[in-house]
Amino acid sequence: MIKIMWAAVVGGAGLLVGLSAGLAWAQPRELPAQVVTLGGSAEVYKKGAPGWTSAGLRAELGEGDSVRTQVGGRITLKTASGQALRLGSRSQLALLAPEGDAGPTRVRLDNGWLWVAVSPNSPPSTQIEVGVGPGVVTVGGAGVGLRRGPDGAVLVQVHHGSAVCVGPNRQWERALTGAQQLLIPGSGPPGAPGPLTIDQLEATWVKWNADQDVAGGYGGTKPAP
Repeated sequence: MIKIMWAAVVGGAGLLVGLSAGLAWAQPRELPAQVVTLGGSAEVYKKGAPGWTSAGLRAELGEGDSVRTQVGGRITLKTASGQALRLGSRSQLALLAPEGDAGPTRVRLDNGWLWVAVSPNSPPSTQIEVGVGPGVVTVGGAGVGLRRGPDGAVLVQVHHGSAVCVGPNRQWERALTGAQQLLIPGSGPPGAPGPLTIDQLEATWVKWNADQDVAGGYGGTKPAP
């Protein structure tokens, strides 16, 4: 009788382990991301393809794929959980393979303007990690603008929420909260975060993204007309 009961317990435990593994495996992945808005000229590169092709609404991009915009172009990608990656004019973004099963979505900004909108209280597995020049910026529950210049320097602007910036091999780390910004030079560690300032040339881009954040439930406040 005892042997029968023990077999039932062991069998039940094995069933629970199997169910847990199945549930873990069934967790939805953030990629592929889908093109949800498109304005002007934009192109996508699919991993293994011979070249770039015109982007289209509802197109899906996964690990190893890239997207770029031409002058005046603008495109928005959304991950499975609804986090938004908005690319501005003359910008290029690559989607990278994840590191581990529970890590954030990893992307790389090769040049130009990127706005990352992440819903408040998002778990690490649905946050966004942006590799940009000499730094890595992890965005969690925030609206963060990034600009990579031709000299390799990166401007990180937290409009609302927070972000953490780290250097190669974590040689340095800076935490930012809205409204703050950090200039990461092409080489060497950055200084301390400073107050957020908006260049007039980017005011329209910032306002459009701020409006999108409020409407999409990402946080922030509606900018003045």
